[in-house]
Amino acid sequence: MAQELFTYDWHMDDAPAIFQVDMAVPAEALSCRPYMLYIQGKSRKEALTPREERHLAALFKKAEKTLDALFVGSIHAAARQVFFFYTDDAEQGSQAKALIAQEKVLDCTAGLRDDPAGDTYHKLLYPDAARLFTQQNRQQIDLLKKHGDALTPARRVAFHVFFPSEPLALRFTEDARQSGFAVGESEFAPEQELGYGISLLRIAPLDKGTIDQLTTCIIRLAAQYGGSLTYWNCPIMGKRR
Repeated sequence: MAQELFTYDWHMDDAPAIFQVDMAVPAEALSCRPYMLYIQGKSRKEALTPREERHLAALFKKAEKTLDALFVGSIHAAARQVFFFYTDDAEQGSQAKALIAQEKVLDCTAGLRDDPAGDTYHKLLYPDAARLFTQQNRQQIDLLKKHGDALTPARRVAFHVFFPSEPLALRFTEDARQSGFAVGESEFAPEQELGYGISLLRIAPLDKGTIDQLTTCIIRLAAQYGGSLTYWNCPIMGKRR
C-alpha cells in the first residue's frame, strides 16, 4: 500500500509537537482493522537525544517489519515519540509489548484499544484546514528568509480571506475585529467560487508559532461563514543596524 506522508507542526498536551500522517490510508483499510495500536518511546531526559532518536527509528523499523499492523502516523514531542498503527488482530498488542521489552535505552510503552471508527486517525492525526495551512506558513516564512528577511521584527501582516457572498464577508469582519484584527481593503474575484474577499491586518513577527496561531484563528472563524483563508503576505524586513 503506497504511503503519502505529510508532516506538520501542531501541539500535544499544550506543547509543540511534530505530527506525521499517512494521507493515503483508504477507508476500507481502517474499517477492517478495528484496533488501534500504539508504541511510545520516551526519553529519560527533558528531550530526546540523538542516540535515543536512533533507537526510536530502529524500534519503528522493527515494529513495521514484525507486527501485523498498518502504520498510519506518529507524533514527536520534545521528550517522546508515539507511533500509531491499526490492526485486525488483538494479539498484536501483546506482540508490541514483547517488542519494547527488549529496549534498554528508552522508556517504552505499548497498548491496544478498540477504535472501529478510526477516531485516532481521523480526529487526532489527520489534518484539518488549520493544520494543513501550517505547512504553507512554513514555506512562506522559509521563502521570506531566503530573500533576506530577519523574521523577528514585527510588521503588518495581511491575511486574505474569501467568502461566497458579500454579506457573509461583512459578518465575518465584525467577529475578526473582536478577535484583535484590523480590517483592510475588500477584494472581488468574480471568476472564483469564493469571490468576496477581505484582508485582515495584524502587527506580528514572523516566528512560525505566532503565524500558526493567527492563521488557525482566522481559518476557524472564517469557516463559520463559509469562508477560506487563501494566503498572507507582508513587507520584507532586514536586520536592524
